[in-house]
Amino acid sequence: MTSMTMESGHSQRQVLPEVVFLENISKRFGSTQAARNVSLRFKGGEVHAVLGENGAGKSTIGKILGGLVQPDDGRIVLDGKETRLRSVAEARGRGIAMVFQELSLVPDLTVRENIYLGTEIARHPFSLLRRQAEEDRCRRLFEEYNFAFDLNAWTRSLSVANQQLIEVVKALASDPRVLILDEPTAMLGVHENEKLMGIIRSARRQGTAIIFITHHVEEVVEAADRVSLMKDGALVESFLKTDDIDATCIVGKLVGKSRSKGAGKQAPSLGNEALAIRNLPGPQDRCADLTIAAGQVVGLYGVVGSGCERIGQGVVGLADLRPSAMTLAGRPYRPGSPAQAARAGVSYLPSGRAANCVLPSRSTRENLMISQLDQIQTCGIMRKGVERQLTQSLLARYRTRYASYEDPITSLSGGNQQKVMIARCLGRASKLIVLEDPTAGVDIGAKRDIHELVRDRAASGLGILLVSSDLLETIAICDVIYTVIRGQIVRKYEHPTIGDEPSIVADVLGG
Repeated sequence: MTSMTMESGHSQRQVLPEVVFLENISKRFGSTQAARNVSLRFKGGEVHAVLGENGAGKSTIGKILGGLVQPDDGRIVLDGKETRLRSVAEARGRGIAMVFQELSLVPDLTVRENIYLGTEIARHPFSLLRRQAEEDRCRRLFEEYNFAFDLNAWTRSLSVANQQLIEVVKALASDPRVLILDEPTAMLGVHENEKLMGIIRSARRQGTAIIFITHHVEEVVEAADRVSLMKDGALVESFLKTDDIDATCIVGKLVGKSRSKGAGKQAPSLGNEALAIRNLPGPQDRCADLTIAAGQVVGLYGVVGSGCERIGQGVVGLADLRPSAMTLAGRPYRPGSPAQAARAGVSYLPSGRAANCVLPSRSTRENLMISQLDQIQTCGIMRKGVERQLTQSLLARYRTRYASYEDPITSLSGGNQQKVMIARCLGRASKLIVLEDPTAGVDIGAKRDIHELVRDRAASGLGILLVSSDLLETIAICDVIYTVIRGQIVRKYEHPTIGDEPSIVADVLGG
């Protein structure tokens, strides 16, 4: 994977000014203690990574500092003075900006309009917007961070990864002294990761205090100056990131044990052909075939916009792959929609949990059971006892943390919501599963659990197609990897290992 080296100054520590001090912060949501007497110090010019499992309280701490959530106990000390942050607007007015885990852009506004939404440049409340001034400031901001976005492009026309970067630019437009990034790389590819690291480098040089909430330990090793670990709402440990602290050390502190990349992946017992796609575009105007056997996990890997997503979406009826031809279990197959694909035995987990998966007004039980209706009804009559038992069984199997499965699914942490979506998807397929970034926003321990569950489902005789922007995950879980660039299959890697990483990166970057 390409390096994301930063001028971290690990070897030359200097005394940095303390901007924010959170003292004995506690927060409860119903029966869930999200934060328990947490004390953290954030300094200007320092990248402070906050790590922990799902539900550990990381995002809660970020939201409290960002003004979205009010603490039950404790105090916030900003520049040496105790303060209260009653709203996101008030926090931003004090120089604290937060980029949330879920996208909050308005798709039918332009890039410029989204960046200044709520902070529009105007002389007074009833004056016309000063669009030219906004455009000039946007262009200066884009030049500083080496962006090439069209300011007047509709936001909906951008990829999810680029929308995430626009969220970061929007936060930076207010010149914050504290920048909170909640899982900022969950949906980013290689190029977008590099751009984000460039943003962090620049903001740190300007003295910004950066709070980096992430599950990607490799990024912490590269980017962080200080690391804080949280568990069950409490702060476990906080330490300087020195050169002798590597990913294995941090993972060990997080989950108590570690495993090398790709460990535990055994050669599968393959059955008949589950899916075949013939005559896909290949290198040098040649055609390429993609096949998945029953019991096999096959990955598509490329940078965002490479065409991987289109192939996966074609398999579930969201894109037209013609003139390529598909067969499912040996029979001609061309679904017109995900519903037709589901009836044929193909299950689909799209990326973008909030926009494409979760039913926010429904309970955890309803979100999970919507894919299990054939198991919990008889002649159209719901069997409530069976439904409750199956709900509890699946939530336990997927190690989901929840207070009550009758609560809205939005009461769960982002990672636990993702576990529910994984359970819903893996539980309903009979021939093939298509997964897009299944572990985005999921902590290290849960990611390992999901990898094992996916492998178990493959071992039960299903074919699995994985479209992931996480190369290490793709190598760890897949039996075969196809690299993709500009919509073309570049190469096929059978039994991939970590040693294939440089070649895979070179493929998708055009090397």
